[in-house]
Amino acid sequence: MSSPTIFPSVFLLIIVAAMVILSSTSIEGVTTEDHFVYASPSNTSTLPGFNFAAAGDWGCTSHTTDTVNNIVDKNPQLVLRLGDYEYYGDDADCWLEIVEPIDDKMKIAIGNHEVEEESKLTQYMEYFGLSNQYYSFDYQNVHFTVMSDYVSDEIDSEQYTFVQNDLAKAAAADPNVDWIVIVHHDQEYASTANNLLSRANKWKEAYHPLFEQYNVDLLLQGHQHNYQRTYPIKYDSDTPINPIITDRNRSNYTNPEGQIFATVGTAGASLHNLNGNKAPYLITAQDEVYGFLNVDVTTNNNGGTTVLVGTFYSNDDDDASGEMTDQFTITKSAEGNLSLRPSPPPHLPVEEETDYRPEEGNDNVENADEPDNGSEGANDEATESEGGIADEEEAIASDEEGDGDGGGE
Repeated sequence: MSSPTIFPSVFLLIIVAAMVILSSTSIEGVTTEDHFVYASPSNTSTLPGFNFAAAGDWGCTSHTTDTVNNIVDKNPQLVLRLGDYEYYGDDADCWLEIVEPIDDKMKIAIGNHEVEEESKLTQYMEYFGLSNQYYSFDYQNVHFTVMSDYVSDEIDSEQYTFVQNDLAKAAAADPNVDWIVIVHHDQEYASTANNLLSRANKWKEAYHPLFEQYNVDLLLQGHQHNYQRTYPIKYDSDTPINPIITDRNRSNYTNPEGQIFATVGTAGASLHNLNGNKAPYLITAQDEVYGFLNVDVTTNNNGGTTVLVGTFYSNDDDDASGEMTDQFTITKSAEGNLSLRPSPPPHLPVEEETDYRPEEGNDNVENADEPDNGSEGANDEATESEGGIADEEEAIASDEEGDGDGGGE
C-alpha cells in the first residue's frame, strides 16, 4: 500500500531536479560567495570540450569591431574581457554596442579605465550582475578566478582571503576541476617600451606563491596594449623581476611546473610599441597586430589526459578568419604523472634594474590608423592619467626605492 504514496513523491523530486537543471542555462550562484558555476556533468570524462576567447584593452575603434568579428568566427562558448573597455566617454554605451554579438558569452575583469568614474564602474557592475570586482566561476572542467587590481589586494585583505580560499577549494576539493585560470587586468610579468617592467613586486610576492601552491595553470592579463607570452615560470623571492623558468620549450608542455602568463591587450585600443624589448622569461612579444587569444580545452582523452591549446589569432587576414601568430599546448595526465615534474634549468642572469630613459620623441604607443567613436589616439594614450612614458619612469623610480608597485596604461 505504500508504493502509491512513494511514487508521487519520487516523481515530484524528479520534476524539481529537472527544473533546476533547466534553469541552469544562465549562471547561478552556489555555496561560495561571489562564486558562480555553469551546469556540467559530474563526471568530466563525458564533457565534450570547449573553447574560450580572451582579450583586453578594447576602446571603440574599427579594430575593436574586427576583433569581435574574429571572435565570432571562432564561436567560443565563453569570452573573457581583461579590462579597459571604453576609454574617454561618460558611459560604456559605445563599447557595449560593438560587443553586442558576443554579449551573452562575456565575463569581465575590471581595468583602470573602469574605475576612473564611479558612474561608469556602476554601469559595468550592474550590466554584468557583479556585486564584487573579484569573483570566480566554473565552466566544464576549468575554474576561473577573476581578480581586481583596483581594490585592496595585499596579504590578509578581503580579496586575498577570497582568492586563497577559492583556489584551495578548486585545487583540493573539486575533483571535476582539471584547469585553473586567473583573469585580471594589470600586467605583472611583461616588457614595456622602456625596457623590462620593473614593478608589481608586492603583488608577485603575495600571489605568485599562491598560484604555485594551488597549481594554477594560466594567467590572462592586459594593460600593455600588445601580446606577450612567458615560459612556464615560478616565483623567485630573491629577484622577483626575474622569475625561474621551469621549461624552455617554446610551445609544448607536459605537466609543466609553474604558470604561463599571457598579456593580451590587443582588442582595439592603440597598440604600445615595445621598441624591440623582450624580457628573458618571454617567448614572444609582438606589438604590431590586433587580435585575441583563443583557448581550446579537450577533456580526458587517451585514458585521462586533458589538453589546453592557446592560439593567438590576429585580425590581419584577408578572409577575416584570423591569422595564427602564436600557439602553445599544455598536456596533463590524470594517471599519476602530474608529480613527475621536469628539472628546472639554471636561473637566468639577473637583469639589472636601471633608470631607463627613452630617447626624446620616442612614444609608448603606435599611431592608430584612426581614432573613431571616441577612441584614443597615440597622444591621448601616452598622457592619460594612469599611463604613458612619464608614469612608467615614475614606476621604475618607485621600484628602485623599494616600492615595487608602479603605474601603468
